[in-house]
Amino acid sequence: MNNDAEKMFDAIRENEQEKALVYFNESLKKAKIEKDIEGLAEFARSLHMAGFLEQSKESYLLLQELAPEIEEWNLFLAEIAIDQNQTDSGLDLLLQFDEESELYPNALLMLADAYQTMGLYEVSEHKIKEAMRILPDEPVLVYALAQLYHTSGKYKEAIILYEQLVEEETQDLWQENLFILLADCHNAIGNFEEGIDYLEQIYQEDHTSDSLFQLGFAYLQLKQFPRAVQIFEQLLEMDPDYNSAYFYLAESLDEEHRHEEALDAIQKGIDIDPYQPEFFLFQAKLYLKLSEENEAEKSLDQVLHLDPDLMEAKLLKIDLLIGQESYDEVIQMIETEDNEGIYHPNYEWRLAKVYNEIEEFVKAAAHFDKAYLTLADNLSFLEDYSEFLREEANDTKLAELVAKALMLDPNHTYFNELRENLLTSE
Repeated sequence: MNNDAEKMFDAIRENEQEKALVYFNESLKKAKIEKDIEGLAEFARSLHMAGFLEQSKESYLLLQELAPEIEEWNLFLAEIAIDQNQTDSGLDLLLQFDEESELYPNALLMLADAYQTMGLYEVSEHKIKEAMRILPDEPVLVYALAQLYHTSGKYKEAIILYEQLVEEETQDLWQENLFILLADCHNAIGNFEEGIDYLEQIYQEDHTSDSLFQLGFAYLQLKQFPRAVQIFEQLLEMDPDYNSAYFYLAESLDEEHRHEEALDAIQKGIDIDPYQPEFFLFQAKLYLKLSEENEAEKSLDQVLHLDPDLMEAKLLKIDLLIGQESYDEVIQMIETEDNEGIYHPNYEWRLAKVYNEIEEFVKAAAHFDKAYLTLADNLSFLEDYSEFLREEANDTKLAELVAKALMLDPNHTYFNELRENLLTSE
């Protein structure tokens, strides 16, 4: 790079944009006069890396003028066009490379990357494999294909290629740790033990926030809760703003019956981002486990403020109101939903329970019958319905319910006792 190019970057660092533009133009003039191909190429690449795409493009166009025999300029111009979301222009430049060109594999790889960005995974795969036929031993192409499979959800295929790269001892070539990538693929298909094996091989100082999150999540899925807690706490000590880790730390603590500590973790996540309904929903569940119904109701109200359509929160709120014997409020809440065209079979179940409590048994029976049409495989519902049928002395319907329940769970204690009672009373 000439002196004007260096002055341009100094001006940029000092936020003197107009002065930088003057130095840029002077630099191009000098390069054109001196025909400094090497210096101009270095300048163009530095501009591209710094994000000055238009100036980089102008520099490469000048290089094309000064050294038209060098095909590489088109590769860089294509890359800039794609970076500027001018994908069609970039593809047109790449498609100009023919099979005889030494840069043809490079063009194929760039085409594959562009097609992958466009979601055309099969076309991308075809381009990479075409390049691999030309350069069969090139690890960059193996890595590119592994990344494509990884991105497109073909995790088993990606695992094979990542393992090949590990066996070839190419780990130092890539920005991302191959063990982390392998673990991510294994975790994605539920092979959490294999994922853990890879992640535990990473040196402590080489772990990223994401790799620690993967490791903690894998231990959580395997129900190794103490280790999950340990990993998530390690992650949050390293990166206190890794918000989703607070949720899974709270879940791990909850599984350990450390509910108050779980509440503390979920609150820290809420403090970082107070617009996450799932955090407030989990907070409500924790408050319920601690018998703090008022706090649970506040959390549920916050959930429904952020996401009015979250059915799980609506049902929890209704159950809370039923527990408080606020039956009119439940009926009004469900009627409002009905008027807005929102229907859920669980609403029928809750209405049946409410009408049973206020001794409007005909209405209760009607709602139980409607709920049964879609909740016949829900054992909790069948228990509630069976209790109602026992009170109503409807043994015929009760026998049908008991038979259905025992088909779902032949060893269910409650329904086996009901069956014995029905047989005895015959």
